[in-house]
Amino acid sequence: MKELRRATVGKDSYGREVRGVLMLTLALNLAVVAGKLVAGFRAGSLSVISDAMHSSADSLNNLVGLVIIRLAQAAPDEEHPYGHHKFETVATFAIAGFLLVTAFEVVVGATKRLLGWSSSEVEVTTLTVGVMVVTLMVNIFVWSYESRRGKALNSSFLIADSKHTLSDIFVSLSILIGLVLVRLGMVHIDPILAFVVAGVITYAAYQIFASTIPVLVDSAPLSSEYIAKIVRETTGVESVHEIKSRGVPGRIFISMHLVVTPTNTFEAHAVTEEVERRLAEKIGPCTVTIHVEPDETY
Repeated sequence: MKELRRATVGKDSYGREVRGVLMLTLALNLAVVAGKLVAGFRAGSLSVISDAMHSSADSLNNLVGLVIIRLAQAAPDEEHPYGHHKFETVATFAIAGFLLVTAFEVVVGATKRLLGWSSSEVEVTTLTVGVMVVTLMVNIFVWSYESRRGKALNSSFLIADSKHTLSDIFVSLSILIGLVLVRLGMVHIDPILAFVVAGVITYAAYQIFASTIPVLVDSAPLSSEYIAKIVRETTGVESVHEIKSRGVPGRIFISMHLVVTPTNTFEAHAVTEEVERRLAEKIGPCTVTIHVEPDETY
């Protein structure tokens, strides 16, 4: 049995870089929340206040991420021989939960407004519109920056958090349109847009659930056929079977049974080393366990 050691180059810097992204986005998200709350309460706009609640979840996600990323980077131990990286996946999953709670609160508030249980008037001012425009620009920067860094670092948490921010962008755009319509006399548009906000938030939660659940239940990230194709290109490999994989890009674990031509132990070892090199070259850092079998036809 042969095990490929997971590449550790950049492992420590991964945690530092992800935390750096989260610290910057946390500061910007807090500023966005403060601005939206001021604008929302001054205008008496349910949709703007709901949007501020949505943005506050971004800040909470950043705080949770700062803690979880540190835990996820802990070295493997006896209780977690495959490492702690799933802590990051669990935190990503939790983001979807926060989003659903926020969507529920928005729906409750909008329903009360439509049923007349909350009859406060929406007052659209230059300040309200100006704050929404500025926060929209900030969100666009946060989404672009976090998405690019998340993909570059293979961070599921940053990618999920950027999707959350992307939903903020669409929500803010709809609210800006709504504020203009309210100013034109369409006062009932505010609670209706709050329902739109809830829908966008719920869809963002769905996307995150769809990307994290397969990881948590150990769905194969790569097809056996794809792995077999890479392995068969190695000189000395007769066949490969019993291929299994789990994990996420950058943290993939692979096991297989490998049939090699009759040779001595040193040459068989060289074949497995080449298999490992090819896999790492094609799919990135991975841990490979190989059970070597002789070709019984010889």
